[in-house]
This record gives sequence, structure tokens and C-alpha cells, in this order.
Amino acid sequence: MSSGTKVANQEQHVRSATRPQRPAPPGPLKPTRARRRPALIALGLALVALSVLASVYLTSSLGETYPVLAVNKDIPRGTEITASDLAPVDLPTGPTLLQAIPADQLDQIEGQVAAADLKEGQLLTRKGVVPELSPPSGQSIVGVALAPNQMPTTPVQAGDAVRVVETPATGGEPPVEAPFAIAATVVRVSTDVALGDQTVVDVQVASSNAAALAARAATGRVAIVIDAVGAG
Repeated sequence: MSSGTKVANQEQHVRSATRPQRPAPPGPLKPTRARRRPALIALGLALVALSVLASVYLTSSLGETYPVLAVNKDIPRGTEITASDLAPVDLPTGPTLLQAIPADQLDQIEGQVAAADLKEGQLLTRKGVVPELSPPSGQSIVGVALAPNQMPTTPVQAGDAVRVVETPATGGEPPVEAPFAIAATVVRVSTDVALGDQTVVDVQVASSNAAALAARAATGRVAIVIDAVGAG
């Protein structure tokens, strides 16, 4: 072997000795067993059970109904209701905003009157019947518009027993004799009628006094006096 070949072999051996060695590839990972958490397992089972129960409940309740009263012919407002005017129909059970009257309460409804025009096929509700229409026979309802200085600061409410009193003209002298006054019962206090600062109070009076009260109320020269709260 020549001296040049020996030198070349020695240099290659040196380079091989100084070259960084590649790390051996990692071996296969050992399989790990998943840890079972009893709480999570129990929660999962509980959710499954609840789902099953909900499905069973919905399936069973969708077919349930109960009988209620329905109108089987047109009934004008104020007409007395008879058993032949109504018929039972099945209403599905479940939450509802309807206040339908159960069919077994027919005897309580018979003899009452329609509070509004009832149409054939509609469900009968509590608001559809009343013992008698307002006003009853011999009574009338008159609307009286009152400014704040024509009524007490105590709120006037439905059912209050009041007197509507005729007052003098603005700046006039008070009457020497007792002023004209009509006893009445408050039926409604309007909050949705725009008359400036005035409040419209519907009062129920004897029909014989209705015309006189309406004429005086139109002049604006009246005031209201509360005699008894909730006496009506």
C-alpha cells in the first residue's frame, strides 16, 4: 500500500470518529389503559335514564285528552245559555293559555249569559259567560271626565260607592242649598283614553238618574266624592 493511500485512510478514520452519531429511534410506546372514572360513568347512565323517561312521558302524554265545553251554535251577547247550546270536545292535555271550562261543569254554566257574541265551534272560556250583563236591568252606565281637582287624591277604583256632585261655575259662589248629587258605583276607571289631564270614570247609576247625570257631566261642572271603598 502506498503512503498516500495510508494517509487517506487515516483521515477518513478520523472524520468517522469525530462525526456526531444520530440517536437511535425511540422504541414503540407501551399501551396505557384508560382510567375509568366512576362519577362520569354514573352521570352518563343517569342521562341515558332521563332520556328514556322523557321519551316515555312524551309518547304517553301526546295521546291524552280531557273533555271541555264548546259552543255548538252561535250565541248572541246577552243570551241565556242552555245545555243544548254546548257540546263536549276533547282538548289535548298540556300547558295552555286557554281557560276552557271542563265538560263536567255544564250545570254551573247553564243559566248564565254570554258576555260576548259566541261563535259556533269555539271553546267556551271563563270570560265568555257571566251571571248577568252589566249594567243589570234598571241600571245605566255614564262616563264622567274629571280633572285632578274634581276627584280625590285617593285612587278611585271599580266597586267604590261614590256621589257625583254638581259644582258651581269657575269663580262662582257656592250654592246656598245642597248641590245636586247622584249616588253611583264605580264600574271602571279608564287609563287608555287621552283627554289631557282628565280621567274618565264609568259609574253605574239608576236609569232614572242617567240622563240628568250625563247632562251635567257634559258641562264639566261635576266632582266625585268617595263614600265607601269597594262597597259596590
